Amino acid sequence: MKIEIWSDIMCPWCYIGKARLDKAVARLEDREAQVVWRSLELRPDQPRTPGTTLGEMMREKLGLQPGETVELFEKIRILGEAEGLDIRLTGVRPVNSFDAQRLVHLAAEDGLSHRMKSELFRTYLTEQQNVADHEVLLRTATAAGLDADRVTEVLATDAYGEDVREDERLAVRRGVTGVPTIFVDGVRVTTGVPSVDQLHQALVEAG
Repeated sequence: MKIEIWSDIMCPWCYIGKARLDKAVARLEDREAQVVWRSLELRPDQPRTPGTTLGEMMREKLGLQPGETVELFEKIRILGEAEGLDIRLTGVRPVNSFDAQRLVHLAAEDGLSHRMKSELFRTYLTEQQNVADHEVLLRTATAAGLDADRVTEVLATDAYGEDVREDERLAVRRGVTGVPTIFVDGVRVTTGVPSVDQLHQALVEAG
């Protein structure tokens, strides 16, 4: 069973979705599942230098009131906590995720993409660090088990950039417009963040 999931580390729902997917996959028992992380940038034009907070951005672009963002962030915190996650959105500042996405592709070569995604989510959504900064990315990648010299080499070039772009082109071909979106053996099974039970049932039916 090949599970493909389009996500962006800028997305807290993707962090929750990953935790739930992990639990759903663990329930498959005798079924072998290959999880492939696909890249999809939510804000490809976002600068690498942190600017406004996520709350400020949502109020400016979506017209939300301060109380509405506080309520939403608390809801996400509670949902994350239920999955064993520590999501702290107040103070989070969105940045460009392209280099982080490239490192996920690097990690995949050594079977470490799952760990890399977890470390990236934690660094950004819990520690509120700038995951477009190369020093931060280097620390995050080595924490996930990647070779420091190789990471430094990749960050100094455009390596794996085409892999990110190909994921995004594939997303267009498959009609993926939001994250997280999951496909099993080439067929879409979920969009958004269903429960662990719903995810498990979707995987069983697809497999």
